[in-house]
Amino acid sequence: MVDGRTRTTAPAGQGPRFGEEAGMGVPVGAKALSQGADTLQVMLCGLDLDGVLCDLGPSVADRIATAFGVASHPSTWRSYDLRLLRLGIPEDRFSQFLDDTFADPGLYSAAPVCDGVGAALRQLRESGWDLVGITARPPHLAGATRAWLARHGLPVHEVHHTPVGTKSAVARHLGADATIEDNPTEAELLAEVCDSWLLDRPYNQGSPVVRARRLSSWDDAVGRLCQLRLFA
Repeated sequence: MVDGRTRTTAPAGQGPRFGEEAGMGVPVGAKALSQGADTLQVMLCGLDLDGVLCDLGPSVADRIATAFGVASHPSTWRSYDLRLLRLGIPEDRFSQFLDDTFADPGLYSAAPVCDGVGAALRQLRESGWDLVGITARPPHLAGATRAWLARHGLPVHEVHHTPVGTKSAVARHLGADATIEDNPTEAELLAEVCDSWLLDRPYNQGSPVVRARRLSSWDDAVGRLCQLRLFA
């Protein structure tokens, strides 16, 4: 999900990266995994964070209720852009609220992991996938992002912060083989450079995708990516 802003963060591929101090470095997908006499090429999957790994919905709903006295539930949200929700709140006040909410590191620190993520990421790593984050979170959230991933033990070894609409440039630079997103527009752009998968969420069901393909769950994601890995 998104708060509706066009984020003014670092240029694509040049923002803070979890696990990488400076520069893009050698594309992670170029690494190889040795298994005895055989050498298997490691494949790289770029993962969105919010709505894919990190479940912000309940915390955002709680903050809406506290600030405006309006009850809502993420399962009823039908717009990726939360500014388009019709909750009876004045647009200017709701817009400022969303700006403040999504800029607050505490929102991310307290968020739970999306259902099925932990086991799915472990299975992907075991099957030969390397995992990196590609997020539109602004750079000042890099520390909170690092801490959250470490606290939950998720095997995502670096995170690239980049503005909305530029994830495909980062994926191309990294040589990503696949990506998983919850933003339909971003997923379509990513489909130009790799196998792009859109993870089903209530707020993206009404958005058609042409080049990207949908995933019904993290179990579905593991099955599809392991198959892709097998026939690579």
